[in-house]
Amino acid sequence: MEFLRKFTLMKKIAIASVLKPVDDVRMYEKFALSIAKLFPNGYEIHILGAASSKVSDFQSIDNIFFYPIARFDRLDNKRWKYSQVFLQYILKIKPDLLIINSPELLLPSLFVKLYLKTPIIYDVRENYFRNIWYQPTYPFFLRFPLAIFVRALEYVSRLWIDFYLLAEKNYEKEFSFSKGKSQVIENKYKRLMTNDELLISNQLTTNNKQLTSNIQHLISSTKHLTFLYTGTISYTYGTHRAIEFIEKIREYLPDSQLIVKGFCSDKKYRALLEKEVIDSKFIHLEISNVPLNHQEIINAFAKADIALLPYLPNKSTENCIPAKLYEYIAHQVPMIVQFNPLWQEVCHPCNAALFIDFKQFDIERLVKDLGSFSFYSEGSTAFVWWENEEAKLRQVIERFV
Repeated sequence: MEFLRKFTLMKKIAIASVLKPVDDVRMYEKFALSIAKLFPNGYEIHILGAASSKVSDFQSIDNIFFYPIARFDRLDNKRWKYSQVFLQYILKIKPDLLIINSPELLLPSLFVKLYLKTPIIYDVRENYFRNIWYQPTYPFFLRFPLAIFVRALEYVSRLWIDFYLLAEKNYEKEFSFSKGKSQVIENKYKRLMTNDELLISNQLTTNNKQLTSNIQHLISSTKHLTFLYTGTISYTYGTHRAIEFIEKIREYLPDSQLIVKGFCSDKKYRALLEKEVIDSKFIHLEISNVPLNHQEIINAFAKADIALLPYLPNKSTENCIPAKLYEYIAHQVPMIVQFNPLWQEVCHPCNAALFIDFKQFDIERLVKDLGSFSFYSEGSTAFVWWENEEAKLRQVIERFV
């Protein structure tokens, strides 16, 4: 219990996850830092989750405490036993408000409700039924019964869950268990807080404005573009299709390169990718076995001319807006994105992306389109900022604490 802090008179908010790291973007950067800013000296914030790649910084924030206590892989049986450890810490912390974002924590939250009388908010970040059923994470014979179990648990837990935060607008249509007591808080991009980070942010935006205007020059004179894939590395998210893409486009732009930077929980998929590019000098894999600190991902934007979002069409992702879509727009990184009507609605107003079918596309035409398309030439990107969601978070916190 070395992470537990001494008792104070400040009210306490606990934010808990099973698989997400304690410095997860939504839990820490968006929720915890926003609450600390909106209510200075108002609350202690305790974040429970998995370890991250930047453990050394965990103790640097006043009134925000980290508990990297979840230590297992996605398919580890220990994942379902985590509830005991979770309860031990929560009963020590005694929060005045508990926010959970993993379905495994729904049942243990009932004990918290009964014992501590704590208001409980379920932050629904994904459609877990669709994730389990339509993604190849679990063995096929387990997918449907596990998906049904999780959805049933989400319905039953409505009896003790006080409120729901929904990470996607479409979840209001997809979920009936949250009807009448929910608020949509989307994963918009949060402005970086420190002076150094703001300097990097401004520099990236400036650089990418220049890159946007220079893409045609890069294509015609150097035959070189640097493509970037960031974030979760998985089959459903199409990391392998980014590799196939760069191999094809080098027929027309022979000096182009691909950088892949992110976290991969699937050891077999990671080994497959590494084997595929073992002799490649133009594909650079920077794959971590633990979730990367968000700033490491943002810093990679400066190396890119164009970002790739090569998602496989899948019912688990088709109605969700990837958080990195907002991140790339915020930094004005040009994108090539798998065709999806919802994502087109996001990108079209500011000319942020070209849309293709990564499975089958005309390479020659795409290169011509890249040379003629004016990225970020129209509209405003103000809609991507987290501040729009922060006000809604404040209302929810004030309601329950």
